[in-house]
This record gives sequence, structure tokens and C-alpha cells, in this order.
Amino acid sequence: MIHTVQLHEVSWTEAMKLGEKTDVAILPVGSTEQHGPHNPLGTDHLIAAAFSKVVGDRTGVPVLPVIPVGISEHHRQFPGTLYVPQQIFREYVLNVALSAASHGFKKILIFNGHGGNTAALIEVAGILRRQHGIFSAVLMTFPLGLSGHAGTEETSINLFYHGYLVHMERAVDTLQNEKLGSVKITGISKLGSFDFPWDTIDLTETGVLGSAGRTIVSTTATREKGEELMKPFTDEVVKMVEEIKMAKLEELLSKPHK
Repeated sequence: MIHTVQLHEVSWTEAMKLGEKTDVAILPVGSTEQHGPHNPLGTDHLIAAAFSKVVGDRTGVPVLPVIPVGISEHHRQFPGTLYVPQQIFREYVLNVALSAASHGFKKILIFNGHGGNTAALIEVAGILRRQHGIFSAVLMTFPLGLSGHAGTEETSINLFYHGYLVHMERAVDTLQNEKLGSVKITGISKLGSFDFPWDTIDLTETGVLGSAGRTIVSTTATREKGEELMKPFTDEVVKMVEEIKMAKLEELLSKPHK
């Protein structure tokens, strides 16, 4: 197995050689926000960084320093949550990517651990690809279909990567609220057919979060479940990263207007 290069751990002379060997870099991005009473606040950026390292180890792609604070205002009622405005987040990520590209990394793969960042990151990837001649794509760093924020699957992934930070004795299963005052909540962000700017506290007081009226379970999490989730997902992502490594940059960029 190749040992990945964490960019912040090498000197400038080593970084210069990296940019000559490969045009791909992984940029892990996450958040610092509540994840229930049992998971660390850094869950999203810790998972993004750990997963990036594993993929880097297997592909030889260097990993940039993790961006640990994202778009998390909806968790703000829970102590320790940090967040920045969307426009600041977009500009920050964009300029980190541009600075990496100036050293030869013209394919920037953004490994995102927080769903609230996704729309902004896709916008950044579009600006890089269409305006700067830099290929960029965004990946969520866990399989699709997890049943709830801080629920069994996410907690299990934490246990797999850094179990010493998880306190299972504090884990709780939480029935989600169904009313905003007298109005029925029909999803996480839905009042009937309306979308509304929801906060986590609208649905749950523990921070274990999911769709209205559902009980989100976290108490059944295990390290083994985390490994079962992440191993096949990792294999899939490694295969895709290898394809992107081999692809010619000009084939990946946006086509010009005719």
C-alpha cells in the first residue's frame, strides 16, 4: 500500500515534486457541529479527513489540509457548533483550490463530510471547471441512505475511524417532533408542500436528527457496522479516483461555446 502524502506534513521542496508527479489532489471538507450527545463535534471533518487518507493511501493522491468549518447555522442552538456564511465558505474553498492548482494540481476532488455544504461545493466545482480550466468534482464521504444525522450508521462510521472519541454510554434514540407550533412538519425541511428554513432544534432536542415523526436510533451503533459500510464504498471511490488520475485533463473540462 502507498502511504498518502498529507500536504501539510511535507516541505515545499517535496510539494514541488508532488505537483510534477500527479495533477490530482483531494481536498477534505467538513463541519464542526453537534452530532448528538455521544459523537464529537468534529464528526464531519474527522470522517472526511480519515476517509481522504485511506483513499490517498490506496491511490497515491496527495491530501490537502481539511477545511473543518462549514455551513451549519441550522445547528447553532447546540453549544460548540461553528459556522460561516455560504458566500464566505464558497470563497474560501474556491481560493484554497485555486492555490493548489497553481502548484500543478489541476484536478481537485472535494471529499465532503457535511450535507449542508453540498450545494455551495458544487457551485465552487462549477466555477473551477468552467472559468479556470481546473477539473473538480464533489463526493460525500459516506454511502447514500444513512438513516439520520448522528444515527446508527454515522455513529458506526465514527467508531470505525476514531472510536476513542465516541461515548456510546451517552447515545440516545430520539423520536422527532411533528409540529412547528400548531403546523405539521412533514419531513426535515417540509411544512406540507412548503420548504422552510428549519433548525435542528425544531425536530430534536438531543441533536440525533431525522425526518419528522420517526425515531432515529443511535444506540445500536458498532465499529463492525461502520467497517461494513465503508469498505465497499472505499473500493468504489478508489476505482473512480484511479480513472480520474488516468484521464486527460482537457477531456474533463467544460466544452467551449460554439
